Amino acid sequence: MKISVVVITYNRKEFLKRCINSLVNQNFNKKDCEILIVDDGSNDGTKELIKNFQRIFCNIRYVYQYNKGYGVARNTGLDKAKGVIVAFTDDDCVVEKDWLKKIVYSFDRFSDATAVGGSILNPYNDKLSWAAYILNFSSWFPLGKIRKVRDIPTANIAYKKSDIYKLHFIEENKYLGYEDSIFNFQLFKLGKVILFDPNIKVYHYHNINNYKDFLINQQRYGKSFLLRGYKVHGFVGNILIYFKFLNLFCPRLIYVFFRCLKSKKYLYKFIVNFSIIVRGELERASSTKYKIIN
Repeated sequence: MKISVVVITYNRKEFLKRCINSLVNQNFNKKDCEILIVDDGSNDGTKELIKNFQRIFCNIRYVYQYNKGYGVARNTGLDKAKGVIVAFTDDDCVVEKDWLKKIVYSFDRFSDATAVGGSILNPYNDKLSWAAYILNFSSWFPLGKIRKVRDIPTANIAYKKSDIYKLHFIEENKYLGYEDSIFNFQLFKLGKVILFDPNIKVYHYHNINNYKDFLINQQRYGKSFLLRGYKVHGFVGNILIYFKFLNLFCPRLIYVFFRCLKSKKYLYKFIVNFSIIVRGELERASSTKYKIIN
């Protein structure tokens, strides 16, 4: 088996359906890939959805586990995957038709790469979605050249299984984020190469329904940074943890702004949504009220 695509899911059947449709319609030989769905305890009919797909597509596998969180589900995917390459995307993502082909091509072209990933795009046009997208994914705009990076989210990344077989995603605090960043940080510390190719694209369909949802989402990112994500940011992360009041000045927005400067489109979206972006960043900063749990 050449490549396994792992998708973890939990009670998001409608999002998952769109994701799987994009995977089964890849411009790629189905005999060379498998789609592995790791169901983290759904009770919304996800199992029946997968059965319907399996009647048509024999390369779909389904693994069910009781709800244990992102890290455990990703590790289950790693352990069960049969491919020499293990690709991850999220259940609320839609991959472009040549997604797998571009991933395999990049590994063939750059033999020293342990991981290859790409851009995350926003398919929506409302203000809240754009503000969330800029705050969460500005590091992975579809801009620039192929380059070495320290991190790419599991929405759009693939690994050589032989290079990561001793590593696992962090499993504690199951509802927090940053488990993928910490995993990639382990690779970075080991001197492994993570390549970002802006032409490998997925569309992120996690729509923000209202202002309250937007703020809750940003608070989750902030709490995740405080509890474990700061570790991947080295000296800067440690400074922001030990001098928490600095977060109230939103220093991260400086980096976000300079990323947006690289494109007229993203600069425009940053400006017109500035007030919402700042409010979201302040909500992240307010998470400094939480204690660090080791």
